[in-house]
Amino acid sequence: MKSLKIDILSALIFILFLSGASCTNDRRNMPEADNMMSDAGLIRVEQHEGFRVAYILNSKDSTVVDATFVLVDKNSALPDSLPSGTLIRTPLDNIVAFSSVLAGALEELGKVDIVKGVVDASYFSQDAIKEGLNSGSIVDLGASSGPSLEKIAALQPEAILLNYYDGMDVKGIDKSGVPLIGMTDNLERDPVARAEWIRFIGMLTGAEEKADSIFRSVKKSYTRLKDMASSFPRRPKILTENMYQGVWYVPGGESYQARIISDAGGEYLWKDDKSTGSIGLSFEEVISKGKAADIWLLKLYGVTLDKNTLLSMDSRYRFFDTVDKGGVFYSDTSVSPLFEEFPYHPDRLLRDYILIFHPEAKNLGSMRYFKPMDQ
Repeated sequence: MKSLKIDILSALIFILFLSGASCTNDRRNMPEADNMMSDAGLIRVEQHEGFRVAYILNSKDSTVVDATFVLVDKNSALPDSLPSGTLIRTPLDNIVAFSSVLAGALEELGKVDIVKGVVDASYFSQDAIKEGLNSGSIVDLGASSGPSLEKIAALQPEAILLNYYDGMDVKGIDKSGVPLIGMTDNLERDPVARAEWIRFIGMLTGAEEKADSIFRSVKKSYTRLKDMASSFPRRPKILTENMYQGVWYVPGGESYQARIISDAGGEYLWKDDKSTGSIGLSFEEVISKGKAADIWLLKLYGVTLDKNTLLSMDSRYRFFDTVDKGGVFYSDTSVSPLFEEFPYHPDRLLRDYILIFHPEAKNLGSMRYFKPMDQ
């Protein structure tokens, strides 16, 4: 439930990000420059004389630019001529974070101290954020569905950083006058492509060298693990998630989450779906495809899972074959750093999946996020 709430809270904001940001949908007036990003498909960053331009590309048509950010070092004079877009003076020193995922990346980059305000404060797991909230050095701005504009104005942040997830709406934040930097990394189709967005965070915050180093390491590790998984002949059928308020949300077949399952040597049951986001299904739709699944992957919050607890959540879960075969694995995200880590470290989740799908891969050690359900 924690993940779904975070997804729902974070995505409504994007509508305002699109409507409130000053951006351009036309790059024809810009001289062509090399793309600084190597793997990401939904962001293009170009170096020009005295500034950089970051284009956020449409997830359905990458020839369309949804937003443009012009990055200029705050210690340099503004160039005489700049392209249209939202001006961001870097490195950022005072921001509002709408996501624990982004706070986690900032912490890893040694830049979590630039966070001066957060929304949905209870969902932040970083010690530095918790300590800042307790001491008052970080302001609790309320719910992301209606943050306090007065408190935002008092902070005078240089930017609001947020993640985009489908279906979100936060009225009023576009009136704050603060640049909204929307991260659409979760709509990438490839886990390594999503991981590269940490480089953009590094460019924004003056931690570019460290971000580049992290990404190179992640890409190397992911490639090595993926190659290992390809050597296993068996491809177990994988079911994910569970019912929530009458709907069973699963990752789209072309999402990065589905890709990690495939790269780990699993056969994702909705692999033929063309969505990059999530799919809302009825129980009947899931049972018809997932009854004979070999493995069921669950993300829960504050739960130690055994069979009785699982069936108390929904007695119909007993119809899935894997419940009695020891194939249910779960991550308790109240103690597991899964959500904070895997967007920019997909190799860590890939490793867990390989251990679950292929128990013979004993040389990989133990799982980081998941554990088997107690029978």
